[in-house]
Amino acid sequence: MALKVGIQLYSVRDEMKKDPINAIRQVAEIGYKNLEFASSNADTDPGVGFGVSVEDMQKLLKETGANLISGHIRPINEETIDPMIAYHTQVGTKYLGQSADFYTGYDQLMERCEYYNWAGKKLSEHGIKFLIHNHYHEFQKLNGKEILFHIMDNTDPNYVSFELDTFWAMRGGMDPLAVMDRLGDRLKLIHQKDFSKTSDSPINLWTVNDPNVLVTWDSFGKGSDHKDFCEIGTGIMDIQSIINKGNELGAEYIVLEQDHTQLTQMESVRISMDSFHKFSGLDW
Repeated sequence: MALKVGIQLYSVRDEMKKDPINAIRQVAEIGYKNLEFASSNADTDPGVGFGVSVEDMQKLLKETGANLISGHIRPINEETIDPMIAYHTQVGTKYLGQSADFYTGYDQLMERCEYYNWAGKKLSEHGIKFLIHNHYHEFQKLNGKEILFHIMDNTDPNYVSFELDTFWAMRGGMDPLAVMDRLGDRLKLIHQKDFSKTSDSPINLWTVNDPNVLVTWDSFGKGSDHKDFCEIGTGIMDIQSIINKGNELGAEYIVLEQDHTQLTQMESVRISMDSFHKFSGLDW
């Protein structure tokens, strides 16, 4: 089975804010048929954000031939999870998770692992898998082991899976292929972007951040620049090897997430789609 190509709609967030229906139509026309959404207001909108009803989303997916495969949504808690399940079982979302989490120490990390297990078990009862998505700070070490691997070792594989962002793993000082191997069959989705050939920023952000000081929301991204991000296939990352490894491990999707671009957002994702077509091992 070959990886299917998808898009995190955060890549076109400005267009989503203007008109989410039209933005999704545009990315589907470009060729992105597997959609991942990002929403931070699950307490008022259990769906994809932007006030798109179940009925409108079902109609749009049918019209465009697209699938809603996954989403980053917060907060997931006892008040929000049931409406979330009701919406996403109707539109067929396979995965839900959070885009980022921050940790104050080992004990709090273990508490978060209990929460991940709780959310994952609750979602699994309705056929939805819970995903952990990383940035660079999950590769800080606590008690001699990277945070991401603590999460892996302290969550139930039946309830918690992973969406590895290879760019951020690299910026956390890791070899993305080695992290993929470590995650094994718990790796379900891959987030892919590229690192600019012209960037002056260090690839390994621990060269400018103290790895012993835990990253917070406020300190996140020190040493990184918007110009570090570039379209798929135009930077330094060995994306073909990532695709090959994903296929070897049985991952399902490789999802474009373009955090920042020097172009318009639609131009950017179109260029990345053109580049995706140059790689082998993808299912169109």
